[in-house]
Amino acid sequence: MRIASLHIHPIKSCRGVSVPRANLDERGLVDDRRWMVVDERGDFVTQRQEPRLNLIAVGAADGGWTVDTGEQVTIRPTDAEERAAVRVWGDPVSARVHRDGSALLSEHLGRSVRLVFFGAEAERHAGDSAPSAKVAFADAYPLLLIGQASLDALNERLEAPVPMSRFRPNVVVTGSEPHAEDAWTRLRLGAIEGRMVKRCDRCSIVTVDDAGVRHKEPLKTLATYRREDSKVLFGVNVVHEATGTLQVGDPVESYVPPYSP
Repeated sequence: MRIASLHIHPIKSCRGVSVPRANLDERGLVDDRRWMVVDERGDFVTQRQEPRLNLIAVGAADGGWTVDTGEQVTIRPTDAEERAAVRVWGDPVSARVHRDGSALLSEHLGRSVRLVFFGAEAERHAGDSAPSAKVAFADAYPLLLIGQASLDALNERLEAPVPMSRFRPNVVVTGSEPHAEDAWTRLRLGAIEGRMVKRCDRCSIVTVDDAGVRHKEPLKTLATYRREDSKVLFGVNVVHEATGTLQVGDPVESYVPPYSP
């Protein structure tokens, strides 16, 4: 098995960026979900409420990112100074506001929002399955991994196939069987050790296409064979145990650790 592709999402719930290699810090892939849109109360805003976020393209710029809604602005951490108390799934975070980015996104969405940055002073821990791990603005865990074969198996059931970008993974693996990742406990991505902490339950974001339009698929079909209790599961959340670098083509190994009494 190998890493087929790597993806970062600089602004939570906006379009992602595919990269040939990526550095891992303690919170996940560097630059992944370090920016986020919040409403006037400081609560995070995603495609669940605003499907039009998927129209926003993000591209690399010197020291930051370009944000393109039809109009463009460049966002850099050094330009975000004003502090703001924000919340992600109820977790309080001290963030920094980017004024020009906030104005552009407010115009795009037709409502008052702020674009905020997760700075070095910010602190947030991962979800209940790995409370000692750290995370930035991702929903709960540092990495999301999906096997390419899992998407291929889904697309065989759909009238119109969907791209992997619908599921917003960080790491896509090739060479595994469909949904083999469900059973992995320990894994090695290149030289980086990690562990699978939970299977990922999916929400309506996977139904939003590149035009910012919500559909019934692929969630409707996934629910026919990937439902467990009230959750629809696709992909796995991973916690890495070291920093380093991942690149496309790196070997991927799943294994059971030796018993230690």
